[in-house]
Amino acid sequence: MTSTASHSTPHSTRDALALHHDTVRERLPNGLTLLVRRDRSAPVVAIVTHVKAGYFDETDDIVGIAHVLEHMFFKGTPTRGVGQIARETKRNGGYLNAHTIYDHTSYFTVLPSAAFREGLDIQFDAYANSTIDADELARELEVIIQEARRKRDSAHAVAVESLYALLHDRHRIRRWRIGQEDALRALTRDQLVAFYRTWYRPSNTILSIVGDVDVDEVRREVMARHGTLGAGVPERARGPVEVAAPGFRLRDWDGDIAQQQVAFGWRVPDITHPDSAALDVAGIALATGRASRLYRAIRERQLASSVSAWNYTTGDIGVFVAGVESPAAQASDATLQLWREVQAARADGFRQGEIVRAQRIVEARWLRRLESMDGQAAYLAAWEADGGLDVATTYYDRLMSIDAETVRSAMERRLDPSQVSLVSYRPTGSVPLAEHAEAMRALLRDVEGLASGANASVDLAPTADTAGGAVEGAPALRLDPVPERVQHGVQQFRTLYGVPILIFPRPGAPITNIGVYMRGGASLDPEGMSGLARITAQSMLKGTAGRSGTRIAEETEELGASIGVSTALESLGWSLSVPRRHVATAVELLADVIQHPGFLPDAVETERALALAEYASMRDDMYRWPFRLATAEAYGEHPYGRSVIGTTASLAALDANAARAFHTTHIANAASVIAVVGDVVAEEMAAMLMRHFDTLAWRDDHPPAPVHWSPAARVASDTRDKQQTAIALLFPGPDRTDPQRFAARVLSAVASGLGGRLFEQLRDKQSLAYTVTAFPIERRVAGSYAAYIATSPVREAEARAGLLAEFAKLRDAAPTVEELDRARRYLIGTHAIAQQSGGSVLGDMVDGWLFGDGLHESREYESRIAAVTADDVLSLATQYFDPTRVVEGVVRGRA
Repeated sequence: MTSTASHSTPHSTRDALALHHDTVRERLPNGLTLLVRRDRSAPVVAIVTHVKAGYFDETDDIVGIAHVLEHMFFKGTPTRGVGQIARETKRNGGYLNAHTIYDHTSYFTVLPSAAFREGLDIQFDAYANSTIDADELARELEVIIQEARRKRDSAHAVAVESLYALLHDRHRIRRWRIGQEDALRALTRDQLVAFYRTWYRPSNTILSIVGDVDVDEVRREVMARHGTLGAGVPERARGPVEVAAPGFRLRDWDGDIAQQQVAFGWRVPDITHPDSAALDVAGIALATGRASRLYRAIRERQLASSVSAWNYTTGDIGVFVAGVESPAAQASDATLQLWREVQAARADGFRQGEIVRAQRIVEARWLRRLESMDGQAAYLAAWEADGGLDVATTYYDRLMSIDAETVRSAMERRLDPSQVSLVSYRPTGSVPLAEHAEAMRALLRDVEGLASGANASVDLAPTADTAGGAVEGAPALRLDPVPERVQHGVQQFRTLYGVPILIFPRPGAPITNIGVYMRGGASLDPEGMSGLARITAQSMLKGTAGRSGTRIAEETEELGASIGVSTALESLGWSLSVPRRHVATAVELLADVIQHPGFLPDAVETERALALAEYASMRDDMYRWPFRLATAEAYGEHPYGRSVIGTTASLAALDANAARAFHTTHIANAASVIAVVGDVVAEEMAAMLMRHFDTLAWRDDHPPAPVHWSPAARVASDTRDKQQTAIALLFPGPDRTDPQRFAARVLSAVASGLGGRLFEQLRDKQSLAYTVTAFPIERRVAGSYAAYIATSPVREAEARAGLLAEFAKLRDAAPTVEELDRARRYLIGTHAIAQQSGGSVLGDMVDGWLFGDGLHESREYESRIAAVTADDVLSLATQYFDPTRVVEGVVRGRA
């Protein structure tokens, strides 16, 4: 048994690698690797079972079998029947999930730490004793085929996997990893059992456990279970490797999509090569954040709705990808600009400031893993699989010490223009990028020698206001604030203009969360101008009286963060989560953005064009679009029926003057709140916030008009060339302040999720769908209850009938005692688990303050859920689930 600790490194590195300290590593006699770390910051434990077997371990005759086995993992053991594993986990207040990727399959559960033994026992039983019943396998294969069709309907997923296939001739990464329908249906129980027995062995498994648990107890409990398993080392053959360089390759095709997907890809080394860290940094510098090269050169110029670049390593291989999602009319220009930027960085390199910005983002990402037990456990398992925590430390040090020339030289070696593969997946009827590969290569050569076209940063001198000075004529600042009230650990202050300040100190938290939120949002958009609130909020990041938009982006990302903008029907918010040492800078920056936006016409026009592109691409989203159809149909002209993004018609009416007016009326003076959660001293933090938020003023508001739900059922539909049909249902439901909302949440836990009625009946038994869910939507004056299912087009009627039948059962009879108990325990447990995240705590504070009865709501959540009775659930269902009043949004696939 060994306890690992990070090497002697600079302060920021020590913080980011804090989870290396006190991690106990032990190799059991049968070969299983056990990693344990005690973290007392929350009463939670995460258990991760990391099996080193994935798509690369499949021969060509069983492609997709690793993923199929992931599905069967929780389908039953000799002592736990189908569905029992999920139900037991839910009853213990936890949740479980899994994922399969090229070089591993990972299973995890997160529970209250008091349920550690029960959680470990469930996970062990599934790992060691899965029965893989033949009948269950046949049903689950149909579910997996629905998942595969869902993936085929995602333009981005199709483009990326098509790129991997084009780029490789022999390696197993070239295959459609989830498997093809006919081959999946041909898989047998014997094949699954053979794969299971070959790879699911202790010597091929890492068990990672992090939480508020005793290390010695964990070791004893694991030894009593996993230690009883037999030894044995599987023979690994990851398949053929590439023997020839790919040269330049192009694949171009069309389909029923709204936005064109273009992606370049190169073969690059695996994670053990020194160039890997340099390429990681290159991907961040190119495309992460508003200050990145691609964002400034392409997205800011309205050539694309999104840009991306990343270095992906898995097993013995790596792929570097750079891509755009663009309207077809701009796709050619976006593609050439993307190529120009990548090759300019390859030839001329980045400024050292761009590298520092990327490194700050890396640091913040590593720190955020510390916030949750499952994040820590997954991190420990993944690095153990890659060689251990010493390898992680070395890799992190390499990332944080790299310079611009090292990044440039790695790009020069690895991103050769003559060895790239290019895919273009475009809307039906649009024009190809080029007639053939030679013509495309000639177009790219024309821009290869050009310097970067990204907008240069223009630094403006901060005004007195943005530097934190008081507004002329304002009252003198009080620098020794005293809390008005302390409630449940939250200290409450108030700015000079009446805006409440809520501060919840969390000593030792690596990340501090800062947010400014207000009631209003898209429900305040003027008639015919939907989308204005969102465009206003987004445009505020594009420049202030003292900073250019580029400088705002650079300063934010130098903190390892980005300003999050949230726009909903009834709220607006801006937030930052930063390493604790950057708090003062973050506050000043956020205050400047919120109080002093410039609303330059070009900046607002950019956001308007991007909103138009996003609205168009929303039609490709087989989840969002049916709900958009249902919402518009249900609420009509009421503010709740508006599109937060806006529509093609409404966005045409928006400009800088409209944004400026919205800010003055609904943001500068609003029912707002400033909230902070982190390792801060409350009085010092309050003084800082009061000093910088010196113009934002409190003004009470009024809720929207009452909602009148239609007495008749209605349907809004669309038809697409898609693999699936997606159905969204809306019933009326309780509003945000109605006590029945707790019964609605319990009902959701009874009906939805693993172990829920919809999952077991429509997915497990009938194999209708991969995704089926139900949940309440709470708003100020009216709520709703939503359900969703995506299925094969030929089973649309069956899926709709199945959903409505389950809602009818909920109206006919109360949930059983066991269902009610399990649902309440699950909701109470997962609420406690969510408190690990500072962002979640901040969200609860703000929600209770702005929309609820106050800060006590979060603390009373457990008692309110525990008090829900079976009759409460039945009463709710009887009142709201009237099939003659349901509203549907349907996107029908033709395939």
